[in-house]
Amino acid sequence: MLNQKVYLSSGAYFETYIMDSEINYREYRKRPAIIVAPGGAYAIHATKESEPVALQFLQMGYQTFVLKYSVGSDRAHPEKGILKGAKYPLQVQEMLETIHIVKQNAEQWNIDANQVFLMGFSAGGHVCASCGVRWDDSKIVEKLNFVPIGNELKVKGIVLGYPFLTPNTQEFTDQHKIEGVEKVQDIMNYVLYQTNEPTNQQIQNVDLLNYISASSVPMFIWHSIDDPVVDSRNSTRFISKLLDFEIPCEYHLFGHGEHGKSLENQLTHIKDNEIDLHLNQWVKLAKQWMERIGSE
Repeated sequence: MLNQKVYLSSGAYFETYIMDSEINYREYRKRPAIIVAPGGAYAIHATKESEPVALQFLQMGYQTFVLKYSVGSDRAHPEKGILKGAKYPLQVQEMLETIHIVKQNAEQWNIDANQVFLMGFSAGGHVCASCGVRWDDSKIVEKLNFVPIGNELKVKGIVLGYPFLTPNTQEFTDQHKIEGVEKVQDIMNYVLYQTNEPTNQQIQNVDLLNYISASSVPMFIWHSIDDPVVDSRNSTRFISKLLDFEIPCEYHLFGHGEHGKSLENQLTHIKDNEIDLHLNQWVKLAKQWMERIGSE
């Protein structure tokens, strides 16, 4: 297996988890690929939404990559305060550059270039979904350090777990005071708006509902009704608007799961009795969806 870091022009990087193409003696195949964007409120990279997810889907037959996009803090050096360079949509440009590199190296990395998917969680879902609805947005594409060829930046499909897609209403925020979220709210506000008091226009600029169009990428979304961090109703609205444009999609709204649960298996839990096997079903459902979308 090839495991290495590949640095991007911004200084961010992605990690590779690449299997050999030989699946049996003198039998070879190119594999589909998934680029993972972990969550973390644009402040950190959530550990259990990074390598564990890559390994889960690696053993399911995918070449996997984990993008460590630019965030607003340095976990190892908190004394640095908010990192001023990590302004959205830089993270989208980083993901688009990653897509470009993966497709450019498809032959070397044993990848079917027509079978590249994105997978994002929470804030990482905002990065991936942004690529899904803004992959051809000139305001972003013109800032890339390369010229994309044709539709190379449009991936086959995107899987999103409890994604941040549109800012929560003030009413939802007031009803759900989460200590961990409040601690990083200033960082997230800076990354998205560069202020703690964004104007309506600044909020609309990061609201992905405003970018859905007929050219948007097919999406699979799973969420939980009791998520206290990201309002699940926002995912419902997002899916509804994708349907307005006849974009292929699938939506699973679980009755319980809260936020940040990732895989819900032995890769992300120490004790087996703490695993939510019902919520874990999203893994198989997402794989089946990607296989169906990939065959179309």
